[in-house]
Amino acid sequence: MALEVPNLDSRTFDQLVAEARRRIIRFTPDWTDFNPSDPGVTLVELFAWLTEIMLYELNRVPDLTYVKFLDLLGLTQSPASPAVADVTFKPTSTAVGVVVPALSQVSATGPTGAPLIFETDQAVALVPYQLTDIVVDDGSTFTPVAAGQPFRPLGWIPQPGNALYLGFTPTKPELPGQFPDQLRLLATLPAAALAGVPQEAGKAVRPPLPPVSLVWEYLPRDDAPRWARLNVFADDSASFTAQGYITFAGPTQIAAAHAADVADPRYWLRVRLVSGRYAAGHEPEIDAITPNTTTARNLATVTDELLGISEAHPDQTFQLRQTPVAVGSLNLEVREDTGQPTSAQWTEVSDFLSSGPADTVYTVDSSTGTVTFGDGVRGLIPAVDAEIVAVSYRFGGGAAGNVPAGAISTLLGTLPGVDSVTNNRAAAGGSEQQSLDDLKRDAPALLRHQQRAVTAADYAALAKQVGGVADAIALPLTHPDHPGVQVAGTVTVVIVADTDDDPPAPSGELIAGVCRYLDQFRLIATELFVAGPVFVPISVHAAVTADPYAAADAVAAGAQQALKDFLAPLHVAADGSRFAQFTDQFRPTSLYGVLLAVPGVLAVTELEITVNGRVQDDPRVAVDLPAGGLTTSGTHRIDVTPDSGSSAQEGR
Repeated sequence: MALEVPNLDSRTFDQLVAEARRRIIRFTPDWTDFNPSDPGVTLVELFAWLTEIMLYELNRVPDLTYVKFLDLLGLTQSPASPAVADVTFKPTSTAVGVVVPALSQVSATGPTGAPLIFETDQAVALVPYQLTDIVVDDGSTFTPVAAGQPFRPLGWIPQPGNALYLGFTPTKPELPGQFPDQLRLLATLPAAALAGVPQEAGKAVRPPLPPVSLVWEYLPRDDAPRWARLNVFADDSASFTAQGYITFAGPTQIAAAHAADVADPRYWLRVRLVSGRYAAGHEPEIDAITPNTTTARNLATVTDELLGISEAHPDQTFQLRQTPVAVGSLNLEVREDTGQPTSAQWTEVSDFLSSGPADTVYTVDSSTGTVTFGDGVRGLIPAVDAEIVAVSYRFGGGAAGNVPAGAISTLLGTLPGVDSVTNNRAAAGGSEQQSLDDLKRDAPALLRHQQRAVTAADYAALAKQVGGVADAIALPLTHPDHPGVQVAGTVTVVIVADTDDDPPAPSGELIAGVCRYLDQFRLIATELFVAGPVFVPISVHAAVTADPYAAADAVAAGAQQALKDFLAPLHVAADGSRFAQFTDQFRPTSLYGVLLAVPGVLAVTELEITVNGRVQDDPRVAVDLPAGGLTTSGTHRIDVTPDSGSSAQEGR
């Protein structure tokens, strides 16, 4: 049972004024005018108003104490997280040898019109030729791939010898075949196919390699006796079974040639299945393969920012100009009067509890940008007159960075040889800093799990900490491949995306992100899966009797909106947070109360519901929902009959 926190003084303004008036009668019987126009009554109301303000502040003391206890326990608000997007650069028609450096800045337009800056995570060498032809060789025919359509890169039934051909069109005027020393291609899986699909935690962190062997090759020229092999440095796609980057050496000498039944000459690369087979039902299918692409985060870098001069006081604080600060991104130097950094390496720590008097450490509040040094007992105090310099740090993040596909389109700064930039898929993963109310609500769960996932509640609480997750539930003994059967040592965490999409199915990227986050907390013997909910559409056909003075169309529209809100997978709490109502059963009789609460509805005379396309004859019978299932609003029909007995009016 939850403890009820009482008000220290619950008197209101009206009660204070009434209490003062009662005392007037007792102590000053000659005072008989209690009208608001009387100066004495005006003073009474003034002091009652001031007293009510004091009582309000007094009743906030328990909240202040709660926050102080959270701070004592080391529980702080989760920082804002940056959105991540894969950005693709397009080189100019005559550019050769173009390299986009790491931390290059591009931007999108935010909701307020201000630019949202994204920085590339690593450098990418651009291929100066456009990838125009993608052809699948399934062992019998060459099949061109239509743009924007998912395809199986090694055929419907991959067998040794099957291959995927990539044809790059020579520039006009033609430049000699000049590919970068290192090629990086992004293989993306179909977004719709990934939404809500269960993923195993360990495999999301380290995708298992299928029992196949692939080789990358290029065709040196038309009369070449054979294809030349390319060395593969990394394959995050696990042979096209996961979304990720494939990095391999670029061809050294290549000329435009003919291959794959394409009439015009191209610069040809291919990946070929040499041996092995994919498991039945797990043949790879991808949405696109894209060159000149790298990841970018909704962060911006600041360099060489002078924070201030040390006065050699204990617990000195300095302020970074830009916030919120990305966790772990601050590189700080303490430069003494010589202008050179001290030989000691200054290190960021979460607190000073384990620090000694000679430890060169500091703390950073990512939300406010406050840098704090030690007191000489726990943490060294910077020498007097030393310059405190932020050599570099990154700032940004927030839900505004979750921009749609194509929104990142502006190049910032000078990037010679680059014509344009875009993101072919929406950015994801951005979230705001956790609010104080959310921290207070989540504090009991944080204290229970202590960053360890043991119970089902621990898994659910930890999953909710990931940006982009509105709600989560953990299903113990549940394996997605064996529904209805209890599997020992297995936990499935069902997450709902914090999105306005209908239904709010989590993307494959979000599911993989939750997998990676939970994997560090699970017990080694626990088999953990993360999945999206099973959405069960419910349609309602109801006949209602309405107030004769109410507009039938307005009553029907109000009823439809009420049903939509009631059956929605996500609901909004009083504090503005969103939550899901996971339940094992849906009771159709609850819809009577929903419809009767609509203004103008006097009675519900008929009620028929359709669940997953099947009509439920008896609304008194509860509908079973699958584990981790949520209702979603279908198509509703409301027949409105005025209470006067006139003919029925239908609202669609």
